[in-house]
Amino acid sequence: MTQFSDWALTNWFELGILVLLSAVLTTVVWFARNILKTLRASQEQIGALLRLSFSEVIPVQTPSAEVSAPALSEPSQRGPSRLVVSCRNLVYWFQAPMGSSSLAPWRKVFRWLQAPAGS
Repeated sequence: MTQFSDWALTNWFELGILVLLSAVLTTVVWFARNILKTLRASQEQIGALLRLSFSEVIPVQTPSAEVSAPALSEPSQRGPSRLVVSCRNLVYWFQAPMGSSSLAPWRKVFRWLQAPAGS
């Protein structure tokens, strides 16, 4: 037998651990590369969307016909922004009456836990 095969026969457990750790390291590197590729693609999509939202529409000429896309003169009508909606909800919450005749939900749960099981 050769020197390496003698070493492998005497240290088979350590060799198995080395192979196993190499496989784990390869798997971790493969998953990390896939995750980074996905994140990079997501960032590129977000960047493209941001560029589209902040740039004006430029007339595009098609090679087959002399037709151009119309430029947007006014922004599209969308609903109110999240900030406006949250401020409006906060104002409504402040205007609502603070007292109520019913019990708070946590008090109902507390009373239910204190009640005997048969009732």
